[in-house]
Amino acid sequence: MGKLFKIGVALGGGGARGLAHLGVLCALERKRIPIDLMAGTSMGAIVGGVYALNPRCDIAIERFRRYLESKEFQKTNAEFLHEHDYELKPTLEGIFHRFATFIKRGYFYSQSLTKKAPISEEDFAQNINFLLEPVVIEKTRIPLSVTAVDLKSGKEVVLRKGSLRKAVSASSAIPGILPPITIGDWHLVDGGMIDRVPVRPVREMGADLVIAVDVAEDLDSNEKEFDTGFDIVLRTHDICQHALSELQMKEADVVLKPDVSGIHWSDFSHLDECLQAGERAVKEKLDEIRSRIRRKKLKKILCLPFGCLSSP
Repeated sequence: MGKLFKIGVALGGGGARGLAHLGVLCALERKRIPIDLMAGTSMGAIVGGVYALNPRCDIAIERFRRYLESKEFQKTNAEFLHEHDYELKPTLEGIFHRFATFIKRGYFYSQSLTKKAPISEEDFAQNINFLLEPVVIEKTRIPLSVTAVDLKSGKEVVLRKGSLRKAVSASSAIPGILPPITIGDWHLVDGGMIDRVPVRPVREMGADLVIAVDVAEDLDSNEKEFDTGFDIVLRTHDICQHALSELQMKEADVVLKPDVSGIHWSDFSHLDECLQAGERAVKEKLDEIRSRIRRKKLKKILCLPFGCLSSP
């Protein structure tokens, strides 16, 4: 018999900033707040996949530590994405914004014209294989969904069956940097393009309460001059991404926003800092989380005999 009340966690994209998800999961684990369901996008899918397979914080952190020191990770050379870009403080984790900025600066222009991605599918697969076991998603100890976007239809694809490694690879395939992943008729790329934090997918899995973890920066006021059409396109894209994300996040019961604003999305050298940020985010909202769990659990129990007239 399934649990009467289920708590779901939605982990958003954000590249290296998504390491803060580990801190969130650790804090929830220590505070004995159960995680019954998980959904992840991009880096959230990677962290979610590792934790859902073996839901122990110490094991997950150790696996990421070993990965970040591995030859597989070094081979992808993530530094080439951020070593020239510290002065360009990003305002959103919009993947297109990031890559468009790189193209504008001329770093990857020639490569983007001659091949799909500077990181090969083989090298990418080696990274995912280091972190994840060769199992199907259905075998994770915590039920998991990962999201991606189909390039053909332009629609979100929620993956709940099949190879865990391939699903996570698809969800984290940053356009222009990592190659699309083919699953059946789909050509899949990073799910964060249209669903930065997968609240709806985890709700559809049956979560009664959803804790969303957003590691992207808020859209702040931009006082720079928009001298070119390209500047205007980038800014309007960020505005659209922010508006869509704000609308989607309203479906969550609790939103956690670890403060990782000082970390570049491709700089993976700040694991401990990210862990601490995730733990602080839970600590700051722990009373709210527990209060919402109590209220929603009580309401569900009271609704069982007769049904509820309205949603919680």
